[in-house]
Amino acid sequence: MSLDSLIKKALAKQELKPSRTKRNAQPEAIEQAKVVAWARANENNYPYLWMLHNSLNGVKLSKTQAGKAKASGMLSGVPDLFLPLPKNGHHGLYIEMKSEKGRLTENQQWFLSNAESLGYKTAVCYSAKEAIDAIEAYYSDKR
Repeated sequence: MSLDSLIKKALAKQELKPSRTKRNAQPEAIEQAKVVAWARANENNYPYLWMLHNSLNGVKLSKTQAGKAKASGMLSGVPDLFLPLPKNGHHGLYIEMKSEKGRLTENQQWFLSNAESLGYKTAVCYSAKEAIDAIEAYYSDKR
């Protein structure tokens, strides 16, 4: 028997393990991408919606990259999305995206609270639909 046939025979006897299904580790990012896609598709319907942008705080970074980001001004707790459009007595809209079971960190709570006290509208949204609703409400609020 050749070495090749022995290897094939041994492999054939081994129990095949089912491949592990990767769980979605970034449901928040997927929902956020849906919001941004909606915003880009609706820029003509809402003035300055094209200014909606993200903070990149949810991006996983190496220690070196995180150090550079922090040195460049990245702050912990900054919400995921920001619309810098003054509207109805607010200076702009901050949106923190969370997964279905997600919770705000202390830094996020602190930032949102301070942003509100400075005149910004804030929202914590657990789906793309909630975030889109918050944006539409921000535009339609008639204070």
